[in-house]
Amino acid sequence: MGYRPALAVLDILRGEGVDRVFGNPGTTELPFLAALSEAAHDGPEYVLGVHEGSVVAMADGYARGTGRPAFVSLHIAAGLANGLIGLLNARRSRTPLVVTAGQQDRRHLQQDPMLSGDLIGLATPAVKAAYDIQHAQDLPLALRRAFALAVRPPAGPVFLSVPMDLLAENTEVDVPARTPTPPPGPAAGLERAALLLGAAARPAIVAGDGVGREDAVAALVATAEACGAVVHHQPMSDCLNFPTTHPLYAGMLPPRHDAIRKALAPYDAVLVAGAHAFTPHHYSPGPALPPGLTVVQLDSDPHEIGRNFPATAGLVGALAPSLNRLCELLRDRVPAHTAKARVERAGERHTADRERAESAARAAYSPAPLAPWAAAHAVARGLPPDAVVVEEAITVGLLLRRLVRLERPGSYTHTVGGGLGWGIGAAVGRALAEPGRPVVAVLGDGCTLFGLQGLWSAARQNAPVLFVVMNNGVYRTLQDTYEAMGAQGPCPGTDLGPLDFTQAARFFGVDAVRAASADHLRELVTGADALTRPLLVDVPLRG
Repeated sequence: MGYRPALAVLDILRGEGVDRVFGNPGTTELPFLAALSEAAHDGPEYVLGVHEGSVVAMADGYARGTGRPAFVSLHIAAGLANGLIGLLNARRSRTPLVVTAGQQDRRHLQQDPMLSGDLIGLATPAVKAAYDIQHAQDLPLALRRAFALAVRPPAGPVFLSVPMDLLAENTEVDVPARTPTPPPGPAAGLERAALLLGAAARPAIVAGDGVGREDAVAALVATAEACGAVVHHQPMSDCLNFPTTHPLYAGMLPPRHDAIRKALAPYDAVLVAGAHAFTPHHYSPGPALPPGLTVVQLDSDPHEIGRNFPATAGLVGALAPSLNRLCELLRDRVPAHTAKARVERAGERHTADRERAESAARAAYSPAPLAPWAAAHAVARGLPPDAVVVEEAITVGLLLRRLVRLERPGSYTHTVGGGLGWGIGAAVGRALAEPGRPVVAVLGDGCTLFGLQGLWSAARQNAPVLFVVMNNGVYRTLQDTYEAMGAQGPCPGTDLGPLDFTQAARFFGVDAVRAASADHLRELVTGADALTRPLLVDVPLRG
């Protein structure tokens, strides 16, 4: 069946399960908007953002919440440039997005018209693939290809440049049918992996973000219990890849090679499951893994195997079925009483570490301004059941990770991409994706400044998100690193000064309150599940 190009796009979007378009339009998107208006009763819904950074962040949060690619419509070179931070975050976090930008009319493109630019050149470093569409009949095929590529490991954003006159052509194009693909199966070589891990006296597991993305948390828990392996989250993990309440949980690995090496030194074998190769943040000399460690690496992306460290056994396959099979094999090799004893010993250490952190945080409770430990603890203890935490708090976020008690997959969301301003939009997208779950966004003040425009969308969508802004008035992570380098004197360019985020929130139509104490903050977080509209909490922190 033939469609005009713009209507063909809508037909494909609906077939791919797209029910929302996240965008900020301009003149080059008018043919697409006209098609949306013509087919309004069939959807998808247009979700407007007033800055492209917020638009892409909303799509990122929505894709993570729904588990399917989100669709983004940007405007020409300037709009694409504004959205690049979000695309870089999505690529690092492996969030599947399909992104289009309208190009200027081809009939005068050689005259360098206003707003035109090299869209493919701009997008290419930030996406998996970029397509320059020049013929109407190519658009449906390229769009189908983009959706398939966006979810193929490693998942990520795919970009299409579409000239506005092409979308407006009065011609019909054929829409190729969607090709269903079978789910990937377990990896080969699991018997050898079970032999290596089953023979270990002190096994460990590094739970990578692939575990959370591929809904393999339950399979990893069973695998860890089958051999009694303690479990670390990968450095700066984006997902909840293992329950933080489990006795085998040993916390997140720090993002430095020397610290990772020290943390893994007590073990004789490690299973690295779905982790992006221990990408460090700060440089330290030497490899990430200690010498003599037996390494089993499992990933759905073949490019990860042996990428940054050698693996004794490298396995490529879907994580959930691979881990389920590995669990069965380990149960045959590791006596149940041995695994149980390891779980009990790890549980004792887990409880002791948790109690030390809890004690330090509770001792810091006070009226505002709050100690960072107290603020993180108040949020962690106030979280309603089944809450989703969207975290972009940098320094306080590290404390929060040590204190949260989360079990359900998808209940913690972060971006390892590091492009600031993601958190507000991502929280709005997450609330749209899962309207029955409370969403608590824990944000740094610097991150909030980068993404303030997302509050407009929060108010416009009436998204019941609790935005918790940790307000210390500085770029704390830079100051801490500056001091750690041994630099003398104040660090230039890191002082934000006094900020009142309640005023900023009210400007955008979002209710706001300032936390008066740690107990007050905890009460506000507890009430997140009763919100019917967005609320921002400004949390003054000690400097």
